[in-house]
Amino acid sequence: MSSLDVPLTLLDPQGGWINAPVHVHDLHGRPVLLHFWTERFASSQKQLPRLQALVAEFVPRGLQVIGVHVPMVGQEPELAMDTNDIEATVKRLGFHHPVAVDDGSMATAYGVKGTPAYLVFDESLRLRLRVMGNESMEEVLRPLLERLTSSESTSGASAP
Repeated sequence: MSSLDVPLTLLDPQGGWINAPVHVHDLHGRPVLLHFWTERFASSQKQLPRLQALVAEFVPRGLQVIGVHVPMVGQEPELAMDTNDIEATVKRLGFHHPVAVDDGSMATAYGVKGTPAYLVFDESLRLRLRVMGNESMEEVLRPLLERLTSSESTSGASAP
């Protein structure tokens, strides 16, 4: 998939968001990191600080971060979409970026089969990377985010 248009419009921009809705037209010209997570993600003591470090480093350089809370396997739909519960978790985790509350359709649209998962789009909103699992932060994500937020990339050059 090469655009954010379809998955982001699957969610109502007036609801289903924590910390602020995201509109696709606001994303053009900026690299985007979508990180898919579940409540289980919150228990990962190693992963969360690494994600927060990447967010703190790259958001000031122009990266737009969007979290996507995905229902846990077998979770009751009403619990999976309980924005009050998810908002409390988001606050406890210290996420200040927008978080979409997914009914599973965004994960399905992007082929996300487990969490955590990370999708990186360039400033033209072309998908550049899709990785899943805990070991992808430093080895895979950081080098791509470095390229996408460098001054050459933000001046019009496209990352490979």
